[in-house]
Amino acid sequence: MAEAASVDNFTNDSAMMIAYERHLESNRDDALFQDPFAKTLAGSKGETLSTRFGDACTMFDLPEWPEFHKMWTAVRTKFIDDQVSQWAASGEFKQLVNCGAGLDTRAYRLECYKAFSTGSFEVDMEVINSVKQDIFTQCLGSPVPHCSVVNVTLDFLNEEKTLATTLPTPFNATAPTVFVSEGLVMYLGAVGKLKLLKDVSAAAAPGSVFILQFLDGSESSKKDDSFAMAAALSAKEATSTLAPLGWGEFEVTKFGDEKLNFGRFPSDKFHPQASFSFLVCRKLQ
Repeated sequence: MAEAASVDNFTNDSAMMIAYERHLESNRDDALFQDPFAKTLAGSKGETLSTRFGDACTMFDLPEWPEFHKMWTAVRTKFIDDQVSQWAASGEFKQLVNCGAGLDTRAYRLECYKAFSTGSFEVDMEVINSVKQDIFTQCLGSPVPHCSVVNVTLDFLNEEKTLATTLPTPFNATAPTVFVSEGLVMYLGAVGKLKLLKDVSAAAAPGSVFILQFLDGSESSKKDDSFAMAAALSAKEATSTLAPLGWGEFEVTKFGDEKLNFGRFPSDKFHPQASFSFLVCRKLQ
């Protein structure tokens, strides 16, 4: 009870919701991954938040599928796990930057993080980071990560501060880096979403990889204001912004595509859903 109360004081409700949904997936016989920390990190609020979110999300073109968000969380977690594992195994990368890290646990549960000998730099707002360390210490018993974890405080909406000038030593600005942005850009608004792309670009040396999860509402049949606010970035806008900043080799996938399915999307009932998408690209120059 004390642990749940401590987690419940965490500022980012969505992080607890996602942790609960990672916990659900971890308990399946055919689980796509195992997150032994997720149940604790969900606190006592995660389940309620997940149920309310699923019930409220009528703006997405997935009628009669109340479990869609739980399945999407499983798929997006698995997709990023696989991407990070792939790039770590290449031997090209010694560091990772997690933008909007929240209650992410990959550095603690994925052995591939051993490849990031410089460290995993987990970036979030001060109000998040100030509580996160206590949660990992008091509620999870200070788990040992597979690489050094450096918590970095940055509000991506702060126009006076950038990722490149905030990342601390030992971050190596000249070395290729894996950048991850999961569940972040859709909360940054019209100005903030572009700042995120520019921030990552300015911090990324040639050869870096950007794994960006985003909501694309450009293909939705429902164009109400609430959906427009949530679906903050289209694939076209993302690629057209990143290309002049030196990025290329763009690969966009939607929930339901072969590479973004993992048996969790009922393709016999629905078309691939662009509202839940990934962009993976490389910094060419």
